[in-house]
Amino acid sequence: MLKTKLCIIFIAVMFVLSFVFIVPHEKSYKIVNIKSPTEVVLDNGELKINDFDCFDGFYSDKNRKLSKKLDITEDEAFILGNLGKYWTENLVKNRRVYLDNNGDFRYYKFSYKTKFYYSGYCLRNGEPCYKEGFENRLSSIRKGDYKVLDLDSNNVYPPAYENVKNLKNYLVIRKSHLPRKTLNQIAPKDKNRILDMGDIKIYFSDFTTKLKPDRTCSSDICKVLLKNINKANKTIDVAIYGYSRVPEIETALNNALKRGVKIRLVYDLNQKGENIYPDTNIISNIITDNKTDKDSFESNRIMHNKFYIFDDEVLITGSANLSHTDMSGFNSNSIAVINSKEISKIYKAEFEQMYGGKYGGKFHNEKKIVPKDKIVIGNTELEIYFSPKDKALANAVIPLIKNAKNYIYIPIFVLSDKRVAAELISAKRRGVEVKIIGDALNASVKHSKHNELRAGGIMFKTENFAGKMHSKSMIIDDTY
Repeated sequence: MLKTKLCIIFIAVMFVLSFVFIVPHEKSYKIVNIKSPTEVVLDNGELKINDFDCFDGFYSDKNRKLSKKLDITEDEAFILGNLGKYWTENLVKNRRVYLDNNGDFRYYKFSYKTKFYYSGYCLRNGEPCYKEGFENRLSSIRKGDYKVLDLDSNNVYPPAYENVKNLKNYLVIRKSHLPRKTLNQIAPKDKNRILDMGDIKIYFSDFTTKLKPDRTCSSDICKVLLKNINKANKTIDVAIYGYSRVPEIETALNNALKRGVKIRLVYDLNQKGENIYPDTNIISNIITDNKTDKDSFESNRIMHNKFYIFDDEVLITGSANLSHTDMSGFNSNSIAVINSKEISKIYKAEFEQMYGGKYGGKFHNEKKIVPKDKIVIGNTELEIYFSPKDKALANAVIPLIKNAKNYIYIPIFVLSDKRVAAELISAKRRGVEVKIIGDALNASVKHSKHNELRAGGIMFKTENFAGKMHSKSMIIDDTY
């Protein structure tokens, strides 16, 4: 009997080992750039889809030949080329995919070649692969649904398509998505983009006007961050998810270091030492006094903080990453700038846990709960919660939803928590007005609860501006 049990255990162990070491595991690759629907750039090199063809997103000999064969204009071929590229970007850019042996790749369970075939942008031997889809795209263009926007001059084409050939910085955009009223036209600037409550100021980014990200520090959010870096005299503590280049920020940090400011950094790395933002190594080379969560036993989770402490007196925190898409105002964000030694001290204690000693400290569930009480600044009462130890959703967010009387408005990147979704539906059923604006791209992720929320009668709109709805906010009853 004992021998039989030992034999069974041995076989089970060998089966597990064979699965781990012998059975091949698929490797995923991240798509970092899109040259065209048939040519994408992976994190390990380029991949070409040789079976199919597409229009170029510029005026070319290929477009000229294809337009003659298909009896369309070069301008229409140009627009189709750009729309095809945007279609591919929206589908797979920055996603992890799995390569097949036939030169195809999969995103989740979907074959890219199959989706491209039926997109209306796919060509084979100079002919549309899916004629009905192609004709629908062409019909929309001919009805004037799309325009070419010069991002340098704000001129819109057509008419005078010949000028488009010389544009360097442009966007093919739906006519209905062209900027109409900006936030400054809707209401005065101080009532919308900067909310001044004395020692607490809230800054918003106006992403209704920014149609393409750049690397300028052009948003109010970036400008106030830059101002505080330049004002710092003694210390700056930085806790960020990652970094993509904003040269003015780099210059300000280098200047602060030169004048003797002590700057420390904690940021996110996975077990392979990678960060989602490609320029994170640049800021870690500037702020050499840094630590990461790479060696944490929970390094598979992300260290998603976005806060800065200046001279132990001023705290900046909010939804904006230190990325060019957020700092240039392309994405929708909000941040709080709080002038308070007491608040700064609480965040400093959280920072010190992560920064730790020589080899780094504690991250994620390794941390301890930082002692903190409610703090009153002026007429505003503040409560602070740090994830994951403070259980912010259970202890702070859900109780507010449960007690809402009139309305709940939520601008959010993605709503994925089933408990929050259930409480919002419950609030709607008891007569609370619930409205949500979510990011369009993230509505496609499998954990998004937008379908359940809509089924529960909640108005859930996916934003349709150029940048991301990156906010992580909730407004309740003119009170919270």
